[in-house]
Amino acid sequence: MKVYSIGREVGCDIIINDNSDVISRRHATLNVTSSGKMTIVDLSHNGTYVNGIRIAQNVPVPVTRKDNVSFAHVARLDWNLIPNTTGQIVKWAIIGVVALLLIIGGVWGFSALTKGGSGSSDDGPVPAAVDSTTLKMEKEKMEEQEKQKQDSLKKHVQDSLTKVYQKNVGKVPAKKNDSKKAEPKKTEPKKSEPKEESNTNRKRG
Repeated sequence: MKVYSIGREVGCDIIINDNSDVISRRHATLNVTSSGKMTIVDLSHNGTYVNGIRIAQNVPVPVTRKDNVSFAHVARLDWNLIPNTTGQIVKWAIIGVVALLLIIGGVWGFSALTKGGSGSSDDGPVPAAVDSTTLKMEKEKMEEQEKQKQDSLKKHVQDSLTKVYQKNVGKVPAKKNDSKKAEPKKTEPKKSEPKEESNTNRKRG
């Protein structure tokens, strides 16, 4: 709570210049709480007035900035000399609410973008930050799986082509002569030729 001293004494927080000594050296005090509520306490001989009504001495009386506070009807309280803590509280409250809304909106937007990018409909909590090492390991793992898929596909295609080749080209058809047993050649008997001796005998005879 903030306490403002009011009077003609030099040490007061709010000094009222009065040469007639009607204003006391320490005429009154104004108490302002942290929530902005205010009370005024009269400490003078000539009185303190709130909206024209004199208040009792040493009794806190609630006041607002709209009230007319005068000291012995000589001087009035200038509310501009009292900081408006209520306005500051409202100001900081508004700033706090706006900051909270911005934080909530940022978190919600980040989670929405993360879910939209991953394409998953899982409602689980979204991590605030992902380690770069984890991302690198995940990437290498995906690349390895993709490489294994490619190798498996190549091997499958190669096996298929090998089978087709062996089926259509690899088997050479057997020759017809090979399928049949070789038949022995028939040798024709040679005709007996007349001997030359018989011819010579015929000539001689």
